[in-house]
Amino acid sequence: MRKNLQAIYIGIILVLMLIPLFFFNTKDDISITENRTLAKKPEFNEKLFSSCDSYIQDRFGGRNKFVKLANFIDYQVLNKRLLNERAFKGKNNFFYLIEYGDGYNIMDFYKKNLMTEKELNEFEENIKNTIEWCKTQKINYLFVIAPNKHSVYPENYLSQRPEGVSRIDQLISIMDKLNAEYIYPKDLLIEKKTQTNIPLYYETDTHWNPLGAYYVFKEIQDELNKFFPDVSFPEIEYDTKVEYSYDKGDIIPMLGIDNAICTRPELNPKNSSFEDYYECIETKNRFKFIKNKKFKNLPKAIIFGDSFLFSIEPYLPTIFSETQLNWTHFCDDQKEYVLKTKPDVIIFEKVERVAPWCVDVKSAD
Repeated sequence: MRKNLQAIYIGIILVLMLIPLFFFNTKDDISITENRTLAKKPEFNEKLFSSCDSYIQDRFGGRNKFVKLANFIDYQVLNKRLLNERAFKGKNNFFYLIEYGDGYNIMDFYKKNLMTEKELNEFEENIKNTIEWCKTQKINYLFVIAPNKHSVYPENYLSQRPEGVSRIDQLISIMDKLNAEYIYPKDLLIEKKTQTNIPLYYETDTHWNPLGAYYVFKEIQDELNKFFPDVSFPEIEYDTKVEYSYDKGDIIPMLGIDNAICTRPELNPKNSSFEDYYECIETKNRFKFIKNKKFKNLPKAIIFGDSFLFSIEPYLPTIFSETQLNWTHFCDDQKEYVLKTKPDVIIFEKVERVAPWCVDVKSAD
C-alpha cells in the first residue's frame, strides 16, 4: 500500500512538472498580462544559452497564471509594494512608470536625465524653426507640455525628489529665451490638487484624468484670450461626478496585476452634453475632425499631440469653430496640410517625459 502511495505521489509530481512543457507557448509575441514583448526563439550563436533561458522563462505553460497568483499574494494578501524594471506601486495606491523605452521616468524623477549641450541646441533649433514658420504663415501657436505624473504627485513616490535642475527646467529655459508661447501647468495642477480630494491623475495610469485635463483646458483658454482679444469664448459650466472602480490603467499590467482601485471623475456640461456643442465629421486612425454646432465664429484650430489629448479632447472643440486633432508630432511633413487647412492657431501638446521631441522638423517617423 505504501509503495502504491509513493508511486501515485511520484506520478503526480511528474505530471505537474510536465504541464509547463505540454502547454509551452510558441505562438504569442506579446504578453498581454505584462504588456511587453516575449523573448524570441533562440538562435545558434554565442548567446544561445542565455537566450534559451529567457525563452523558456517567458513561455513555459501556465506562466501567466503563476505571475498573476504571485502578484495577487504580494499585492492583496501580503500588501507588499510592487516593483520591477517597468513600474512600481508608490504610496496611497499610486502607481508610477519606470520603463526605459518611454522616457525612463525614474531617471527624470531623480534628475539624472539632463540633456547635453548638443541635444539642447537641437531642441532650440527645432522650436525656433517651428515658431518662425508659424509667424511667417501668420498662425498663432501654443506649446502645451503635460507634466509627468511624478512632477505633480512626487509625494507618493517611494523616496524624496532631489533638489536641482531638471530636464524640463532646461527646456523651459530655452522656451523663455525664444519668447515662445507655452504652458507647463505643473504649478497649476499642484495648486488645484490641494483644493480637492479628487486625484487629478489616474492612480493606475500615467495620464491626467478628466478633472486634471479640465484645469489645463482652462489655462489653454486663458492663453487663447490673449491671442484673440476680440473673441468671446463660451464659458460652460460643468457637473462633476466621481466614481471608483477597479481599473487596469496603462501601468499595472506591467506589474502583472489584473486591476486596482482607481478614482474616475467625469465632467459633463450642465443640463446638456458635449454632443449639443459639436459633432465629429471625420475620424481616421490618428486624426479627428470636429465642427462646433453652436458657435460658428470662433477660431479654427489644428492640434498635434499624444495620448494626453484623450482626456482633454472633449473640452477643446467647445471653444473652436473647427478642431482638427492629430495624434502625432508636428514636422515638415504636415506643413502642406496645415497651409491647406489655414487654422487660426496650432497647439503642440506633448507629455513632459518626451517633450524634447515635441516637434521634429524632419519627419513624422
